[in-house]
Amino acid sequence: MVVFSMIQYPTISADDLFTLAKEAGTTGMEWDDTVHLHAGRTHEATDAYWQAVRTNLAPVSLVSQYTLGSKRNIQEEFLPVIDCAFALHTSFIRIQPTPIPSAEAKFLTFNAAAQELRTICDLANTFDMEVHVIARPGTLTDTPESIRRLIKMANCRNFKCSWQPDPAVSDQDNLKNLQSLREYLGSVVMNASWKKEYATYLESTLPNLPILLETGRIS
Repeated sequence: MVVFSMIQYPTISADDLFTLAKEAGTTGMEWDDTVHLHAGRTHEATDAYWQAVRTNLAPVSLVSQYTLGSKRNIQEEFLPVIDCAFALHTSFIRIQPTPIPSAEAKFLTFNAAAQELRTICDLANTFDMEVHVIARPGTLTDTPESIRRLIKMANCRNFKCSWQPDPAVSDQDNLKNLQSLREYLGSVVMNASWKKEYATYLESTLPNLPILLETGRIS
């Protein structure tokens, strides 16, 4: 399932992005909670849901600027995000990883992120949603090993990884990383570094996994 993501197009209106999504041949949409929607404004999310229904594009996910590792009231900060996602009828929420490279992170960093994830995953589970942490260079999720470590420490059924190719890594190594994360994947991102080999692998092993299109076109 290929899902068009709005996150890369903050200056383009939602109406125009729906048109682009149709041209790209996608079957679903991913909204963002900072530009095209705003976390907590459920009336916006409800309108967006019906807009998706009218255009036959399922509102599959919400990508949020919620970032692990900040000192705050977790429930207070995450509830507006999940309210927005619930009004959208999405199946999962993508969030940002702790902005500390895994090689520099101590056990306490991983443990704090895992505890925070347990809190937000419990909230998401109430609404039958998954939480996907984005795999990103220079963060706590910058290697397959650190992703697996975090997922195992959090130990939440509805917590998974949103993987994307790393431009600093060879195509062969990216494919190996993707394969090594198979059982932990909730979604993958088709970005500028995407290769057909990744899609071929996913089609043969995880044919129903959402592929989030960030480039505007299917290559």
